[in-house]
Amino acid sequence: MKVVTNRFMASILATGITLGYTTSALSQTTDSATSLVTLQFDTIITIDNVDPITISNPMPGNSATGDDRFCVAGNGFSTYGITFQNDGTDPTYRLIGTDGTSISYSVVYQNDGGFPQQANAGITIANNVLQASSCPNDNATFFISIPANEWEPNQASAPFSGTLLITVESE
Repeated sequence: MKVVTNRFMASILATGITLGYTTSALSQTTDSATSLVTLQFDTIITIDNVDPITISNPMPGNSATGDDRFCVAGNGFSTYGITFQNDGTDPTYRLIGTDGTSISYSVVYQNDGGFPQQANAGITIANNVLQASSCPNDNATFFISIPANEWEPNQASAPFSGTLLITVESE
């Protein structure tokens, strides 16, 4: 019986040694991978609250004027350029009367915290500081002015209308 016990113990010992080596070899096997982590902010631009401007019964001898407060907001940039132009192939600011008579007007733009700037048709006004990331409040104004020498001699062609296109670009 001693022979069997010794052989049995030798088998158990050999199995333990083999398992020990196997376990040890498996624990030393490793693998790794990498992940590039990026935080980004998509550039988003919002123009909101741009309303129609109706100018009624201007005072004779004076320019016909109107204005609109609106919002420019976004994220991913700190300054923007804004362009005003007539909607169509000719960027010139024009209003068309019922009989096709055309009268011109001018546009002035003011970003809150900035100074009023003449907006030449189709030319970008650059370096406006972004005031907001969303549009809970209006933060910009554009002013329309139609000189008296444009509207007074053409009153019979009224009403006049046209579409002003406003484009904002991040800088």
